Amino acid sequence: MTKYCMIETASNNIDEIDNIVKKLLDMKVVVSCHIIESESSWNYHQQREVSKEYLLQMTTKKEFQKKIYKVISSIHSYECFEFAVFDITSTSKDYLNWIDEELTNNNM
Repeated sequence: MTKYCMIETASNNIDEIDNIVKKLLDMKVVVSCHIIESESSWNYHQQREVSKEYLLQMTTKKEFQKKIYKVISSIHSYECFEFAVFDITSTSKDYLNWIDEELTNNNM
């Protein structure tokens, strides 16, 4: 089982996303964050919603999932926000070592 993952969330508020990124990088529980602007559509409470959103992808280790969720839930304004976790597998030892090195001395 891999110990590395990418966590994804989205919001229509760029300031909210920026706050999440800053907090998680400061805590050293993620090594990188990617913000991707998107046009999103979804069903919620039996209604179709469409909005410009910012997709946030965060590279981390699985051991930090609960801390990351706690931070996102304290900042995020959506009643029900995405918190999707994807395994990271890589044949690049340098990439995996970089993740390990950057997350070794986290502040939380």
